[in-house]
Amino acid sequence: MPAELTAVLIDDHQLVLEGLSRALAREGLRVVGSFVAAPEALGYLSEHPVDFAVVDLRLGGDSGIRVVGEIRRLSPKTRVAVLTSYDDRVAAAAAIRSGATGFLLKTTLSSDLGRQLREVAEGNLVVDARVAAAVFEPSDLLGGTEVTVLRLVAEGLTNREIGQRMHLSHYTIKDHLTKAMRKLGTGTRAETVAKAVQQGLLRQV
Repeated sequence: MPAELTAVLIDDHQLVLEGLSRALAREGLRVVGSFVAAPEALGYLSEHPVDFAVVDLRLGGDSGIRVVGEIRRLSPKTRVAVLTSYDDRVAAAAAIRSGATGFLLKTTLSSDLGRQLREVAEGNLVVDARVAAAVFEPSDLLGGTEVTVLRLVAEGLTNREIGQRMHLSHYTIKDHLTKAMRKLGTGTRAETVAKAVQQGLLRQV
């Protein structure tokens, strides 16, 4: 049986923390800390690394993007999802560049949000569909089809689902992903999307 994943939550609204704790518990994650302020959370993480962290984009006077970078510096193996009420494409790109592998909206249904957070905790890159389409655009290195495939990967679709959406076989989708991985020197789908955003290859519209 796989080990239980541990999680820390950072949000300046107590009700949000309570709702997130219930959603993650339903998905089998163990919340070991809930914090309304970043300094306390970062202090905890400096001594108690966890598998997964959920960070609010706007933490009072602090920036969730900055906190993501600090978490990744303190604990490089911790996967981070940014949660927000705003479908901000600029913030989504900044979050991924800072090391987040999830950018999700609080307005998502609770059951869907819990599932999406679980996917991020397990190592997948998940970007809410309402911002993913606006974040990614072709670059000189990646072709238009490769960018479209990576955008759909970021939405959490499988190769077969992407193929159905684009009216291509899943073998063709795999071929486009392989080409993108080769260009970027990456080994996984999530790593490929994250690196493309971090390097500015998926430019903002």
